[in-house]
This record gives sequence, C-alpha cells and structure tokens, in this order.
Amino acid sequence: MALTVEEIGKYLGQTIQDMMGRPTGKLVGLTADIKDEVQSVQIAHTEGEVTEHAITSVKIINGHPVLLQTWRIEAEDLEREHGIIKRRRQALDLLLKDGDIDQSAYNQLRGGYEDVHKDIITKRDALIGTLKDVQSKLERQIRDLQSALTNNKMLFTATEIDEATYQTVTESIRAGLEITRKEMKDLSNTRDSLQEIDSIETVVETKNEPKQSSAPIDIPDVVVIKMKEPT
Repeated sequence: MALTVEEIGKYLGQTIQDMMGRPTGKLVGLTADIKDEVQSVQIAHTEGEVTEHAITSVKIINGHPVLLQTWRIEAEDLEREHGIIKRRRQALDLLLKDGDIDQSAYNQLRGGYEDVHKDIITKRDALIGTLKDVQSKLERQIRDLQSALTNNKMLFTATEIDEATYQTVTESIRAGLEITRKEMKDLSNTRDSLQEIDSIETVVETKNEPKQSSAPIDIPDVVVIKMKEPT
C-alpha cells in the first residue's frame, strides 16, 4: 500500500530503526509523485552519509518508521509471487478438470506459469546464497561480542577497570548479543520459508495429448477464460 507525504512526513527528523530495533539514522527527506505518494526516503547516518531507499523498504510498525533489510523485502516478494502462481495453477487445473477450458489454452497458460515459477526458483536460490553470507557475518559478530565479554571479564578480574565500567559495557555487549541472535533466528526462519518454494504440482490428470510448446508469456492480473459450450 502506498504511503502519502502526510502519513510519513510527520516522521521527518526522527530516528528510523531496522527490524531488530537498531537505529539506522534519521529520516531527513522524502521524494513524492504528483499524487502525493512517497516514492523514496532519504536517511542521514551518524557518519554524515545520506542514503536513499525506495519506499517499499519502509514500513510503519507500532507508530514508528522501520527500514527493512533488502533480503527481507526480496524474500517477502518471492513468497508473495509464489503464492499467486500456486493458486492460479491450482485454479487452472480445476478449470481443465471441470471442462471449462480446452487443452490447448490450458497448455499455453500452464507453460507461462511454469516459466514464471522457474524465474522465482532462480531468484530464490540466489537469495539463499545471500542469506548464507549474511549468516556468516552475524556469526562473526557473535564471536566478536563473546570475545569482548571475556576480555572485559579478564580486565575487571585483574582490577584494570572498575565495576561500574564493567557493568556498563557488559550490559551493552549482552544487548548486542541478544539482538544478533534474534536476527540469526529470523534469518533462519526466512531461509526455511524460502526453501519451501519448490515445485508446483499438477493436481489433475490431463488428456493424452502432446504438450504444445509456447513462448514465455506475461501473466496478467486477470485471465479471461473462453468457456467450452455444453455438448
């Protein structure tokens, strides 16, 4: 759903967080079209860099703007597209079973859906590879944070830092560990969900007619089916 300038403009100047609650920067600008629908946002980071993100990367959750990771957006899009193709394939199979569509039209539409599905699988496999890289990065962060905990404990035990300092940094590190582990679990759940995007099974037996080859076709939002006349 499109966000208007009125809906998101009130958050200008405020800190925008990611899905894990970590601040990513301040929302400093919007780009809108003539219908007043926001197309992109600009975020200023603490180091001075300003980055632009498509509005599809932003969600309003519990009254706060949240910036989604790219991999999360791609995963949601793939799962949504796969759900659409699966439902349409099932509907198409039922049309053939009930005699509401002839074999030639069925083969053409089925071929188009299969081509779209193959493209989804290709993108799915690439995204899973990306998630493996993200997971490796998170695993390194966890090791670094655990190492920092150990080092601070050693310094405190050796009386090289006082207790107040030790408690402060320990709480900060443990909070970082909790967030990183939460993100690891979220990533793992996303990967498991993506792996469920596999084949689309045909639920009806088709007639013993040769499958007609057809060029890839764009799948419209609405498919007009020519009904067979009753005999």
